[in-house]
Amino acid sequence: MDKAVGQFEAGLNVPLPSGPAPDWDTAIADLRKALTAKPDLAEAHNVLGLLLGRASANSKQVLAEFREAVRLQPDFAEAHNNMGLVLAQENDEKAAITEFREALRISPDYADAHANLGAVLTLTDSEQAVRELEKAVALAPGSLKAQFNLAVAYGQNPSYGPAKEIEQLRKVIASQPTFSGARLALGRALLGEGKVEEAIVELREAARLAPQNAQAHYQLGLSLARAGHKDEATAELQKSRELASSDDRNQNAALDIAEGRIALDEGDLDRATAKFKHALELQPESPDAQHFMGTVLEKQGDSEGASAAYRKAVELNPGDILAREKIAAFSGERGAGDDPNRISEFEGYIREGRFQDVEPMLAAYVKEHPKSSWGWYALGYSQFAQQRIGESIQALAKSLQVDIRNAEAHKILGRDLMIIGKFDAAQTEFEQGVRYAPRSSEMHFNLGKLFSIQDEWNAARKEFEEALRINPSYVESWDALGFAQEALGDGAGAVESYEKAIALNRAMKGNFVSAHVNLSAYYNRKGDTEKALAYARAALDLDPKCDGAWFQEAKAGEAQGRLNDAAEALDRAVSLNPRASSYYYVLARVYRQLGKAEESRKALDMFISLQDETNEIEEKRRSLADRSVSAPQPKNQQD
Repeated sequence: MDKAVGQFEAGLNVPLPSGPAPDWDTAIADLRKALTAKPDLAEAHNVLGLLLGRASANSKQVLAEFREAVRLQPDFAEAHNNMGLVLAQENDEKAAITEFREALRISPDYADAHANLGAVLTLTDSEQAVRELEKAVALAPGSLKAQFNLAVAYGQNPSYGPAKEIEQLRKVIASQPTFSGARLALGRALLGEGKVEEAIVELREAARLAPQNAQAHYQLGLSLARAGHKDEATAELQKSRELASSDDRNQNAALDIAEGRIALDEGDLDRATAKFKHALELQPESPDAQHFMGTVLEKQGDSEGASAAYRKAVELNPGDILAREKIAAFSGERGAGDDPNRISEFEGYIREGRFQDVEPMLAAYVKEHPKSSWGWYALGYSQFAQQRIGESIQALAKSLQVDIRNAEAHKILGRDLMIIGKFDAAQTEFEQGVRYAPRSSEMHFNLGKLFSIQDEWNAARKEFEEALRINPSYVESWDALGFAQEALGDGAGAVESYEKAIALNRAMKGNFVSAHVNLSAYYNRKGDTEKALAYARAALDLDPKCDGAWFQEAKAGEAQGRLNDAAEALDRAVSLNPRASSYYYVLARVYRQLGKAEESRKALDMFISLQDETNEIEEKRRSLADRSVSAPQPKNQQD
C-alpha cells in the first residue's frame, strides 16, 4: 500500500501532459479499493484528494479527503496546504489563510505554503503578501510560481509599485521566456507606465505564446490603439471578443460537466443527461462530456449509444483507458473471425521487412475483419515502420478499441507518440503495456528510454534495471542503463554497464555498437583519448557506417593534435548523418585550427542553421503544450 501511494504521488508530481489526459477515474477507483483494506493511512487520503481534484470532482469530496488526512495525522503540513488551495478556489479566503498558516506552523520552511499564503493575501494585505512571497522565493529560488506572484504583489503594494513589479517580471521572463502569463502581466504594467512600444513587444509575444488568451489580444489591441495603429488594434480587439465568447462557452461547459457528475453520483440520470448534452452543445469536442455521456447511457441500458460515446471520447483523448476498456467490453468480439492462414502470410511479409508490400493487404483485411485487433495492430505497425506516424496512431487506436489488452499495440502506439513529442501520452501507453505484459523486459526498456529523453534519469535507471531483472541478457538495456548512470554521476557504474553490454554483444556475435560509442564518448570527456580512440575503432569494426563512432574518433584525434585525421573522420560522420549539428560545430573548430577559414565558416553556418531548425521545432512543441487544457482543481494559486 505504501509503495502504491508513493507511485500515485510521484505521478502527480510529473508535469501535466500536453497530450491525452491521464485516466484519473481508474486511479481513484484503485486507490479507494486499497483504502478499504487500510483506511487509516493519512498519506493515501491526501493523494486521493489530489487525484479527485485533478479529475474535477466536487470540491466537497476533495476537501473531505484532505480533512480525513489531517484528522489521522494533525501535523500533516501538505494536507493543510492542499486544503487551503481548495478553499481559496472556493473563495473562502479566510479559511484558506488559516490552513496555509497551520501548514507553516508545522513546517516553517514550507516554500509552497508561503507562496500560496502570499498569493491569497495579495489583494487584502499586500505588505504581508510581499513578505510571504519573498520568503518563498528565498526558500525555492527556482519556483516560477512564487517569482511571478511576488511580481504581482509588488504591483499591488504602494511601497514598491509598478517599477518593482516590472523588474521582477523581467526576471521571471529571463528564467522562462515562454511564460505567456508573465509576458501579459509585463505588457499590462508597461502600458500603465506609458511605455507603449515596450508594452506592444511583450503583448505581441504573449499573444503568440498563448493565441487563445482573450486578455492578451485585448491588451495588445489597447496598446496598438494608443500607438495609433488603428486597423491592427481593431483586429486584435475583435479577436479578443471572439475568444472571450469562446471562453464563456468553455466555462459554462465545464460547469455543466461538474453538475452532471454530481447528478450522476446522486443517481439522477435524467438531470445528468441534460447537463452532459448541454455541455456537448457548448463544447462538442469535450472528451470529458463524451465520456460521462457514455457512462449515463450505459447506466440507462443503451449499450450502442454508450459505446458510440466512449468511442468519441477515445478519439478525442486516446489516453482514456477506462473508455477503451468499456468499448472492448461492449464489442465482445476480440479477434473473432481472424483468418490464421492470412495472418501467417502477413507475418511473413513483416519478418522480411516488406512493410510497403504488406500494408495494402492489411488495409483490405481490416475492412473484411473490422473487429480484428491483430489486423489493426499489424497495419499500425507497418505504417510505423514506414514513419507514417499519424496513420499508425489511428490504426493502433482502433486495435486497442477492439482489445485494450493488446500490449504490443500499446508499445508501438507509445513509440509513435514519443516520436511526435507527446511524452505523457506515450508514458500512458508504455505503462499500459507493462500492465498487460508485466514479464516483458522491452516494455520497461521503452519506459526507460522515454524517461531518458526527458532527462528523468532516476526514473529511467529504475526501468532499465527492471528490464534487466526480467532479462539479464538484454544488451540494449545494459547500454541504456550505463548512459543513465553516467548522467547521474556514477561513472564507474556506467563503465561497468557499457562493458557488460559489449561482452554480451560479443558472446552473441552481434553488431550492436552503441555501448562502444558511449564508452568512447565517456573517455573523450575524461581526457583519455587512447581509450576513446580504441572504443571508437572497435565500433567501426562492427559497423563502418556508424556516424557516432566517426565523430568520437574525430574528437580524440583533435585532442591528440591530429587535425587532418580529425577533419577526415568528421567528413565521414557528416556524410553519414548530415543532420547532426554538433558534427558541424566540431568540424568548424578543426578547420579553423587548420587555417581553412572559408570551410570553417561554411561548417559553422550549417551548425547555426540546424540549431535554428531544432529550436523552431522545440518552440512549436512548447507552443502546443501551452495550448493544452490546464489541470483540474486543486491547483496552485497563479500557477
